[in-house]
Amino acid sequence: MRALTDLSTLVILNILTLLFCIPVVTAGASLAAMHYVIIEMIEERGDRVLPEFWKRFRENLRNATPIWLILLAAALFLYADYRIIDSGVAGLPSWMLIPIYVGAFVALSIYVYVIPLTARFVYSTGAAFRNAAILAVAYFPRTILMVAVTVVIPYLLFNVTRLLPLFFILGFSFPAYLCALIYTPIFNKMIGKTEEEERPWVIDEDDTEGKQE
Repeated sequence: MRALTDLSTLVILNILTLLFCIPVVTAGASLAAMHYVIIEMIEERGDRVLPEFWKRFRENLRNATPIWLILLAAALFLYADYRIIDSGVAGLPSWMLIPIYVGAFVALSIYVYVIPLTARFVYSTGAAFRNAAILAVAYFPRTILMVAVTVVIPYLLFNVTRLLPLFFILGFSFPAYLCALIYTPIFNKMIGKTEEEERPWVIDEDDTEGKQE
C-alpha cells in the first residue's frame, strides 16, 4: 500500500511539474517544488500533494528562477557549441567536443544538487551554486550516480516509443525520487538530523536558513 501510494504521488507530481514547466521561466520553481514534496514523501511528513506543491512553487519563484535561468543559459550555450562543432560548418576538429561533454557533466553535477538545495534551504544565488559545487565534489560517487539517473531514465522513456507514455507520468518525478534517496542523507547531515550532529562546512549561516517548519 505504501508503494502504491508513493507511485500515485509521483504520477501526480510529474503531471504538475510538467504543467508548471510550460512557462519555461517558471521551470526552476516547479522542479524545486517537486523535490520538496518528494523529500517530504520520503520522510513520511507530507500527505497533501497539490496544496504542498502549490505552496512550495510560490515560495521558490524568487530563489529558484534566477538559478534556473543561469542553468538554462549554460545548457543553451553548450548545445549551440555542440551543434556548431558536430555539424562541421566551422571546420573545427571533432576532439573539440570533449570540452563540451566535460562542461555538460559539470553543469549536470551542479544541477542535481542546486535545485534540491534551493527547495530545502533558503540561499542566495551565489551560495546555492557554491554549496552545490562543493557537494558535487565532496560526494563525487553519488554525484555520478545522480547524473546518470537524471539523464538516462528520461532519455530512455522519451526515445523508446513504447515507453513514451511513461515519460509523461514518471519521466521527471521518478528520477527525482531516486536522486532524493541519494541526497537526503547528505541533507540530513546538514541540518543535524543524524548522530553526527555537526553542521557541515558547506553551510553559510549568514545567508542560509532551513525551510523546515
